[in-house]
Amino acid sequence: MLKKRGLFEFIFSSCLISNSDEDRISEITQSHAENIKVNTLKYGIISSNFSFYLPLCVILVSFFLIIWANYSLTSPNLIYIELVVGISIFLIFLHQAMILQKNKNLYGNAKKEIYNLKLTERALKENERTFETLISNLPGVVYRCRNDLNWTMEFVSDSCLELTGYQPEDLIMNENISYMDLIHPEDRQMVWDIIQKALKENEHFKITYKIITADSKIKHVWEQGKGIFSSEGDLIALEGFITDITKRKKAETDFKKSELYYRTIFENTGTATLIFGEDTVVSLANSEFEKLSGYLKEEMEGKKSWIDLIAEEDLEMVRKYHSLRKINPESVPQNYETKLINKQGNIKDVYVTVALIPNTKNCVVSFLDISERKKTEKSLKESETRYRELLENSFDAVVIHDGNKVISANTVAMELLGIKNPEEFTNIPLIEFIHGEYHKTVMERVQKMLKNSETLPPIEEKFLRADETPIDVEVLATGFTYNSKSVVQVVFRDISRRKKIEKDIKTSLEEKELFLKEIHHRVKNNLQIISSLLDLQVNYVDHKETVNVLRGSKDRVKSMAMIHDMLYQSTDLANIDFSNYIKNLVQDLFYSYGVKNNIKLIIDAEEVFLNIETAIPCGLIINELVSNSLKYAFPDNKSGKVFVSFHMHDKCLELIAADNGIGLSDDINFGNIQTLGLQLVNMLINQLEGSVELERNGGTAFRIRFNELNYKKRF
Repeated sequence: MLKKRGLFEFIFSSCLISNSDEDRISEITQSHAENIKVNTLKYGIISSNFSFYLPLCVILVSFFLIIWANYSLTSPNLIYIELVVGISIFLIFLHQAMILQKNKNLYGNAKKEIYNLKLTERALKENERTFETLISNLPGVVYRCRNDLNWTMEFVSDSCLELTGYQPEDLIMNENISYMDLIHPEDRQMVWDIIQKALKENEHFKITYKIITADSKIKHVWEQGKGIFSSEGDLIALEGFITDITKRKKAETDFKKSELYYRTIFENTGTATLIFGEDTVVSLANSEFEKLSGYLKEEMEGKKSWIDLIAEEDLEMVRKYHSLRKINPESVPQNYETKLINKQGNIKDVYVTVALIPNTKNCVVSFLDISERKKTEKSLKESETRYRELLENSFDAVVIHDGNKVISANTVAMELLGIKNPEEFTNIPLIEFIHGEYHKTVMERVQKMLKNSETLPPIEEKFLRADETPIDVEVLATGFTYNSKSVVQVVFRDISRRKKIEKDIKTSLEEKELFLKEIHHRVKNNLQIISSLLDLQVNYVDHKETVNVLRGSKDRVKSMAMIHDMLYQSTDLANIDFSNYIKNLVQDLFYSYGVKNNIKLIIDAEEVFLNIETAIPCGLIINELVSNSLKYAFPDNKSGKVFVSFHMHDKCLELIAADNGIGLSDDINFGNIQTLGLQLVNMLINQLEGSVELERNGGTAFRIRFNELNYKKRF
């Protein structure tokens, strides 16, 4: 019976079998019962064919009664029984006729009901197909899951593969992986907490979190869902929708970066900048505008019109520009100058740049503070006026030219060059005013000044007047920018008279120089004669002390004669190279005293030029000290060294004369010495306003420091 029932259910999707007795349905499929929403017990569905066997039993009983009556009963009783049987048969047929009529009505109703059910079934199937199409085309996953730690899925739409990389079957009932495993570890607790809170309050939940796909990529998803509760209030499941918002998240991140990028630019342009709407109310201001206007951003943004800051004298112009900009932006200047009043009431000159932001009704405006530039322009105009006045009142000739033609010239220049009409001056090429021998030099200087805008050292040239008369001039030229053009300013003066005076002075100097050289030559010759006389006198004296005195005097005279000789031979008649003088003097002393190879000479002298006032006493000091070393430091032809050093340290001259001989006796006091030579050294050091240090370690060393003496005028 159960197998029959199962087959019935399998074959017929929706069917019923009615019973002729009491209009009851004997068989009905479960799907049909569900379609028509009936209870099988209500219709008293049975499995027997009772209404079929009942009439048959009545007929058989009646047949047996008739047979029994014919054989057993009398005629009246037989008639009675036949009458009963006939009535029973009539009633049976009448009952069957009524049943047939009822069955006809029942099957007519069933047929109509089946037709309606077929229509309902088609609608249900269409709804099911629409629902499946809708789910399959949703940009995300529709799900039903349990409220457990694994978020066990009971249903997942096919979009699961695209979102997670897993088939729905992998997730349903945690077949291969649970949905909890897909949620990024950082977000799992957050997702759990938000959903549990929403379930507790019986509200929808909306969450954004990250998942890890099958190929280990991270996606951002947005989920919305709600708990499904029974009529008793028990949680049955969670149903909801999950969609991929990775692109949106990236777009949001990119937008934030872009916004930060442009806001950083907006804040750091170095220019005061505003963004305002159609009503001119400021919507955004940067820090530079705060500095320029004195207003905080909070005082401007959404509260104040930028036009309110414009000075009254320019207010009408700025409003007009704003009105026209809304109609035709091309008809309004994008850049213009105006005056802005800051919070403190001070007026500032500003250079304004206004532009519409594409695809909006907003504008961006930047302000460049040109107050200092305006002051500078005013100062320049005043300076130019003063400059022109100075040019006209200058004693020097001044000409400004562009390398080819004269742009302007003062009165002195025109008079000097013999120009009467200023217009005539500007039409003559510059080169025509320059003497031919200076053309190349002048043009090279002009090109250099035009290129580098620099000032070149003054030079002397020859100019030509309008009548072609040459004049000597001294020229100072400077390149600069004038009216946005590179030009050269030439300042020159007539030096013809000065040139004549210089020529006369030069001639006179040459004569005096020749005369001075002759004096030095004659002084040197006279000193040489005295030295020779002293040398001759030595030959006629036998007394040793006298010989030493005469020889010392001769060396002193000779040291002075050498200075005059060097001045005579030098191109500089005022100074001599003292290092060269020291070498000649000391070597001459070695020769004079007949020094052999036992004494070594060491000279360390840098190139220093001394005037005659300093050179003569210094030369005498060296003569005395080196002579003493040669005479007394090395008795009995002992070997040794004589050292002479001469250097300049910070304008202070240092002379060292030393030897490594037997040294001075300890009982000799240099400050109160009796010998003529050392007394002379003391006197000369005082004349040089110097100081001396005496060192006795390993010989004798004199360290003398002094400054060069100034020339003393004698007439």
